[in-house]
Amino acid sequence: MTNNLDLSNRINQNYPLLSKKEKQVAEFILEHKNDVESWNIKDLSRLTETSNATISRFCAKLTYRNFSEFKSFVIQELGSTPPPLQVPVKIASYYTQLIHSASQLIKTKQINDFVEAIHLSSKILICGVGNSGLSAMEMKYRLVRMGLIVDVVTDPHMMLMDAVLLKKYDLMIAISNYGQTPAIIDACTIAKKEQATVFVITNQNHTPLTNIADQVLFASDRTSIPDDQFINSQLSIHFILDVLCYVLLENKSYKENRKKTLAALDLR
Repeated sequence: MTNNLDLSNRINQNYPLLSKKEKQVAEFILEHKNDVESWNIKDLSRLTETSNATISRFCAKLTYRNFSEFKSFVIQELGSTPPPLQVPVKIASYYTQLIHSASQLIKTKQINDFVEAIHLSSKILICGVGNSGLSAMEMKYRLVRMGLIVDVVTDPHMMLMDAVLLKKYDLMIAISNYGQTPAIIDACTIAKKEQATVFVITNQNHTPLTNIADQVLFASDRTSIPDDQFINSQLSIHFILDVLCYVLLENKSYKENRKKTLAALDLR
């Protein structure tokens, strides 16, 4: 899968595997990738205060065959995204980049596994902290309208208590941008001990959270956009929720339940 990803997704998926120096290279490239065409490997090692060997290892960990292939691929990507001028156009361009990146990461089998786990679950517990907690709440409301038994928890202490009460055939869905939140990791570890199924929506691979999960859906990380005024951290996660819900609503029962709940709101 990695060979089909763009630069930002390759960095994001493999970031935990990078050394400190390689992370330094990754961050520099994301901030200055418009200049990549003018670099050779010696230029990049000098600019990042690393070595040619570090640059080569960085390229290999991102599954580029060598620096030349890395440079060629990035130049192709830049050629397809002209820089916007006005702020609304710029934000629209950022949205397009994030959605395009997120669509690269979604595979049909993973979506089908997620949907099947929801079908088979006795109870669903969704957990998230901070902004991811808001996405967890959104997911709960969508699933409840389909007639599913769903709870959501955003408090770290409650997360642990709710996790220990899960049973076999229950489903825990954890939403975490970077998969490093201790409460989320601990709750998922407990859920696994209780024989619940654990599915995760996250940005990075090779983390404690992805190591626990039965299945993972990867979202694209906004850090691929080097603009600190752009603060949306949940767009690609909501894209995943849209995809999941679209597939879930192919189920006639879920679709009918959703119509009923919407009709009930119209009765007020």
